Amino acid sequence: MLKPFSYYLVGLSLPFGLASGFMLGANSSSTSNYEPRLDKNYVKIVDEVQRPFIYVSTKAKRTVVQLKVECATNTQAEIHGWPFDDEFFNQFFGKRPPQEQQRAKVSLGTGFFVSPDGYILTNYHVVKNAKNIKVSFLDHSENEMPAEFIGGDPKTDVAVIKVHVEDHEYLSFAEDSNLEVGQCVIAAGNPFELTTSITMGVISAKNRNNLQITDVGDFIQTDAAINPGNSGGPLLNLYGEVVGMNTAILSNSGGYMGVGFAIPSSICQNIMYQLKKDGQVRWGYLGVSVQFIDSELGEAFGTTKGALVASVQKGSPAEKAGVHTGDVILGIDSKNIHTPQELESAVRLKTPGKEIILRVLRDKKEVKLKAIIDDRTTTELGEGHDARLGITVEPASQGTLQRYQHTVLDVEGVVVKSVDDNSPLKGKIQVGNVISQINNKKIRTAQDFVMAMKESENKITTLLVLSQRGQYLFVSLGPELKSQKK
Repeated sequence: MLKPFSYYLVGLSLPFGLASGFMLGANSSSTSNYEPRLDKNYVKIVDEVQRPFIYVSTKAKRTVVQLKVECATNTQAEIHGWPFDDEFFNQFFGKRPPQEQQRAKVSLGTGFFVSPDGYILTNYHVVKNAKNIKVSFLDHSENEMPAEFIGGDPKTDVAVIKVHVEDHEYLSFAEDSNLEVGQCVIAAGNPFELTTSITMGVISAKNRNNLQITDVGDFIQTDAAINPGNSGGPLLNLYGEVVGMNTAILSNSGGYMGVGFAIPSSICQNIMYQLKKDGQVRWGYLGVSVQFIDSELGEAFGTTKGALVASVQKGSPAEKAGVHTGDVILGIDSKNIHTPQELESAVRLKTPGKEIILRVLRDKKEVKLKAIIDDRTTTELGEGHDARLGITVEPASQGTLQRYQHTVLDVEGVVVKSVDDNSPLKGKIQVGNVISQINNKKIRTAQDFVMAMKESENKITTLLVLSQRGQYLFVSLGPELKSQKK
């Protein structure tokens, strides 16, 4: 069932050897009745080596929490006891259709305090669709208490929850750009319901992209053991600062195989501040299509690093800044850009309205351009309208789904914003429903919706629609569309 090496959302070794610390007795030539003893210098070195790990572990104990998340899942159950609940009658009348019922599913994860007033950071996949969230403290200083869902972002897998406490100890963030491959890190969490678990490893790699874990990459790779239940826990440096949030593992079994991934602290902070302030996330937009630079292109453009601009969208911030097709974007502000994925991630995380400095290679000479970042949500994912159907759609952002009281918030598609009185869909589709497919084509944006409806002008059209109760249903539009053309 599992594909080899899939991504799963999810002993202490000293950093150097000290085996020479044991000394033999005074009469080393004798091999009998000697008592090994520890050299004082060895004991001192061991104490010094252990101290940072003990310090970080103690701090994690007081700031890392276990999350117990109760989600509602729809299951089908047959209703017994109706008049024809008999195999003989079933042959003639058929079985009564199964009815949906909700059952509670409980899952466990990890989170950590990021402020003294009770804000906790965790993974979105841990708390999405939660009916109830309860927090347990690893040091048992408090009883289990309920948590409030503040907001979450499926594109980065970051979420914020809150408990009612005052002056609670919390973890600070480190600047992940200062991380070095080989640097020691500690992962804290609750794998397999084993609370207060600490594992140690190193930074194996940085800026891992194209992992298909989230839309925004730049993951930190570590060999610190991460297992189911660790999701949402902090990855800490030896100063007890957060450098990342443990999110996924690469495995062919679902268990630890030495390859884990954490969301960098810079992304965690960016999303956290937006969710705390607005309850949703706004993404930066530049308006360029870029590509990799291979060795052949590198000879022509004078570099193999950066993102080669293949096209510039009309009216975009990039066009207004003077970016040309054929430019190579080498950096944004102080961040160097090595690949197109790094550029996309860097732009997404910029605050709309913020001025940035683009370092561009043009005709093998570096120039600097000023650009004002736009809002991707309003620029690329605006509203769409189809006159034949008489409906208007808008982006299926988490805030929009919450506004329409959806029980499932991790959804791709567009939300029906309005239905005209003379719409052929009147009575079949409701305001707040989500259209996720048109003729088996996935719909992610309003533009996707408009284009798909245009392509279906002479075809029988089928919409896959999601209701606020979490139920999917198909809606056929063949006859209705024909009648609208007359």
